[in-house]
Order: sequence, then C-alpha cells, then structure tokens
Amino acid sequence: MIRFTVDEGGYWKVKKFIENHNHNLPRPEDRHLLRSCRNMCDEKASVLKTMTDAGIRTIDAFSFLADEVGGVEIIGFTRRDAYNFIQKIKRAKIELGDTNTLIELFKERQLNDKMFSWDVQKDEFDRLLIFF
Repeated sequence: MIRFTVDEGGYWKVKKFIENHNHNLPRPEDRHLLRSCRNMCDEKASVLKTMTDAGIRTIDAFSFLADEVGGVEIIGFTRRDAYNFIQKIKRAKIELGDTNTLIELFKERQLNDKMFSWDVQKDEFDRLLIFF
C-alpha cells in the first residue's frame, strides 16, 4: 500500500508505505472487472435502453451487446452494471400520479372495510415518504 501527497511545488512525495499490505495485480483477463476500467458509453446505454424498452430481458440485451463487440471483456461494463442502469431508468419513470393512484385505492378500500386503516406522508414534490 502506498499513498502520495503533492507539495506546493508540485512534487510527489510518499506519505505512507506498508509493504506487507499489498496484493497481486489483476490478470489481464480480469481487468474488465475493475471499477476503474468500466464505463458504459452513451451508444451502448442507448442500445441497452431501447432493447429493454422493447421487452427484451436485460440479460439478453447485455449478451447481444457483448457478442457484437467481441465478448464481455471488451464491452466496457459488467452484467450488474447493465442491471443497475436499467433499474435506475425504471425508478426514474415512476410518475407522481402513482402515489395518488395508490391513495385512491386505499380510500376506496377503507370505505368498504371499516377495519382497514392507512396513513401516508408526502414531500413537497408529492412523492411518497412514509406509508403505513
């Protein structure tokens, strides 16, 4: 393990060095798994989004992209990155009206069932914060 600092003159100096806190460098075939080597470019993100919007499973869209570029080592991101990207898009699609739909459903249920009780707290953007 090694840490550096840069002084006012722009010179690098070793701040900390622990020789026994070390590990082997990754093998070339594992390099694509390192966070610093992963990046989903806009073109691949667009293809991934378009394919999943068309109903193609995320894993199948990822496999298609990997095959197109020559393998998972070359695609530039992992399968988990693809799932996280699609999940982030899905969360962003949840509309403000979904909260109101849920509240209306529970109001109706409460009219039919006097034992049914519920409460909700929303933020200033009408997003559901706490639901009981």
